[in-house]
Amino acid sequence: MEKLLLGSRIYFTDITAKMTCRGAVAILMSTLFMTVFCANQKRVDTSLVNCSGIEYPFSRCNLKPNVEILDLSHNNITIIQQQSFQNLIKLKELFLQFNHITVLEPGSFAKNSELRYLDLSNNFLRDISGLPFNRLQSLTHLDITNNMFDTADFGAEINKLQKLHSLRFGNTRLSSLKSSSLSALRGIPLKEVYLITGLLQAYEPGTLNALQNVEKLSLDLQFGQKAELLINIFKDIPATTTTLEILNSDLIKNAKNINLFFPLKKSNILTLVVQNITIDDALTTHFFNSVLGSKIEELFLNTIKMDGIGNWKIIPVPSDQINLRKLHISNVDNPNFYHFYSLEYFLAIFAKLTELMILDGNLFYVPCQVSKKMIYLTYLDITTNLLQEFSFIPEKCNAPFPNLKTLIVDRNQFSKLHKFSTLLSKMKNLSSIRACHNDLRLQKGPACTWPQTMTHINFSHNNLESNVFGCLPVSLESLDLSYNLITTVPNLKRLRNLREMFLTANIIVSFPEIPVGNSLKILHIDHNKIKNLNMHSSQALDLVELKFSNNPFECFCEIQTVFNYVQQAQTAILEWPNQYQCDRPQKFKGQAIQFLKFSPIECKIPLFVGVLLACVVILVIVCIMLCIKYNVTWYIRTLWLWLKAKRGVDVSLVENKFEYNAFISYSEYDSSWVKNKLLVQLENSDPPCRICIHERDFKPGKSIINNIIDCISKSYKTIFILSKHFVQSEWCHYELFFAHQQVFDDKKDSLILLLLEPIPKNSIPDRFCKLRKLMNRNTYLEWPQNEFQQSFFWKRLKAVLNLDFHSCSSQVTQQEIIQIPDQI
Repeated sequence: MEKLLLGSRIYFTDITAKMTCRGAVAILMSTLFMTVFCANQKRVDTSLVNCSGIEYPFSRCNLKPNVEILDLSHNNITIIQQQSFQNLIKLKELFLQFNHITVLEPGSFAKNSELRYLDLSNNFLRDISGLPFNRLQSLTHLDITNNMFDTADFGAEINKLQKLHSLRFGNTRLSSLKSSSLSALRGIPLKEVYLITGLLQAYEPGTLNALQNVEKLSLDLQFGQKAELLINIFKDIPATTTTLEILNSDLIKNAKNINLFFPLKKSNILTLVVQNITIDDALTTHFFNSVLGSKIEELFLNTIKMDGIGNWKIIPVPSDQINLRKLHISNVDNPNFYHFYSLEYFLAIFAKLTELMILDGNLFYVPCQVSKKMIYLTYLDITTNLLQEFSFIPEKCNAPFPNLKTLIVDRNQFSKLHKFSTLLSKMKNLSSIRACHNDLRLQKGPACTWPQTMTHINFSHNNLESNVFGCLPVSLESLDLSYNLITTVPNLKRLRNLREMFLTANIIVSFPEIPVGNSLKILHIDHNKIKNLNMHSSQALDLVELKFSNNPFECFCEIQTVFNYVQQAQTAILEWPNQYQCDRPQKFKGQAIQFLKFSPIECKIPLFVGVLLACVVILVIVCIMLCIKYNVTWYIRTLWLWLKAKRGVDVSLVENKFEYNAFISYSEYDSSWVKNKLLVQLENSDPPCRICIHERDFKPGKSIINNIIDCISKSYKTIFILSKHFVQSEWCHYELFFAHQQVFDDKKDSLILLLLEPIPKNSIPDRFCKLRKLMNRNTYLEWPQNEFQQSFFWKRLKAVLNLDFHSCSSQVTQQEIIQIPDQI
């Protein structure tokens, strides 16, 4: 059988630590808590007032009648007068510790019948027999430790405290305990008593019998060389007491080689706490012999200074007679631990344990025999030790800790995850493992093997990377991989039972891909490197709790899905909105996502483009319809023909000289009037006018368009013979268009409109829009039917055509305006 050795690095039960003054901390714990609590709440809750440490009564403390919790600790109060608290009728908790109180006047608490908690510790009260407690019918907790009284003589008034459940009394001046001293406590329903003494010189047997109903007894005793006093005290422990605390005693100095603990065998103690004591091998032997033969089920050993080498002569006890089920060991300091004997005979102690904690003990090896022996163990915590894979569960060790369900191995030296999982697979009933603050890594190698019962894993504060997800058991329900080196989270389809996942403080760059229908309810992915978030996929998840704060979010349009998700989802978003801030772009840096505002154009580009395209299409359709209605295509085609023809015209021939007085544009149906009247009048005049008409003057071989442009360019004026036939002629329309373009090119008004017959404006086709404009804007000549008026008509027309014709052969800048009187 392998031996359980305690050497230079303790194997299993020895723990190194330094002594700390835990007793004093315990005394002040409630005081400090309430002081901090008051400090945090006094501005919010008017029923709580914190005036601790303000030099009261030399400084003012604002006390209102509705005060329920009052902290006056750490001040300069010397006396409690009758009127001190008489107005505070609702007062329930009063903290007066660490003052200079010497006197409590009669009736000091007469008006405080609702007071439940009173702390008068660490003051200068010298006599506790006359304390004015008779009106405190609601008091449940009283602390008068560390005052100046020399005897624990309680007066009759304390018996009025029929609701008192917790009493703390005594000090280092107290040297004797008599039955008459505590007799006044008889009949009070006390449940917890904390007793402090100085160097105890006398103890009258039966003194503790007054504590008839006490369930928890804490003894902070100094008994000098009179070890029998402690024995007598142990004998007097009330039968109702199930929890015993032994605090702050140097047993080696005062009780060497004396069996102090044998009375525990006959007591009803179920929970024993030993804290801040010194002990040697002999005392340890007596201690464990007494514990193993008693009813004690839970043993807590904390801050123990041991002077021994493990020479413990433990009397073997059949395992079925051992009641010890829970053993917590922490902070054991032994300068001689490297001389420790083998403790194989000690295995019986572990046989019936269901819960074992060994904290901060430099434990680096667990013998296989020990792990096999502990068949009832369900909870094991061996935090802060030196264990590795091979030293915790040796390779050839089969079925260790056969019924273990929860294992905690924080702050050890485990490093290879696949080996670690393999050793855990030997524990067939293990369901929860916590291995934080190790050096776990997953390298290429054999696949991970886990117990089929594994449901909870906490591997935070390690060096695991993204490939760890391929190593995890499919039975997993809760996973904590916070503070690792994970960059991505692969698809979690295989982890179909996963309900909780904690990935805080990794280097994850994108939101995890979680399949729809997954069992995940809680997800923490805060303090990572996630920049972009699109929560549309997350809306299908049935999350109960989500935390993704403190990531370097890039706040572009997609970030609005986060705010929408928070508004619509039933999920609790932790730390929203303060810890969800933008990192980029610079204009939003430091702003909370909740308060971002984006314009519709920025964030709905597809919609904007769609609307824009629709508008363009509509505009094109409208333009096409307008073009059809107003013959725009005709104008474009005509303009193209004009430009094409314009390039072919010999500009040198027409640039500096007019060859014709006028070019006449007319319809074929009006040619008889033109030839018989118009040409006769103009060409036979004195001086004669040179007239250009298409039937006579167009050059053969040239295109019609080029001839029209050429003739218009060489003519001083262009005369349009307007009639019903004219507006129906396609070529007349061309001539009008080209002539109008010539007006813009030469910057002169060379058009003459001659109305041969009345033309209703509604009869002019749409493509003659220029003609309409010209008729509306310019004055036109109208052919009169009266012969006298015709004579005047010819004179005016001839005058216009011959007006300075020869001097204008190089350029014309004068705009001609023909005014026809209404009546001639």
